[in-house]
Amino acid sequence: MNPATMALLIPIIAIIGSFIVSIMKLKERQMVAMNEQANKNKSIHDEIHALRQRIEVLERVVTEESYDLKQKINNA
Repeated sequence: MNPATMALLIPIIAIIGSFIVSIMKLKERQMVAMNEQANKNKSIHDEIHALRQRIEVLERVVTEESYDLKQKINNA
């Protein structure tokens, strides 16, 4: 290879290498962000599940016959 070709290839290889490094860093940040989002989604899902269970308990309590009887006694 002549020196002119080498002088042209070195910057081209450096530019391509910097693009590859940038892409790898971007993918790493993207993976970290995806993991954080997955953790947030799981915590929100767990909270929703707990709230649904509490609502089910409250619905059972309110629909019980003894609860209705206590309300009638308290209102009388």
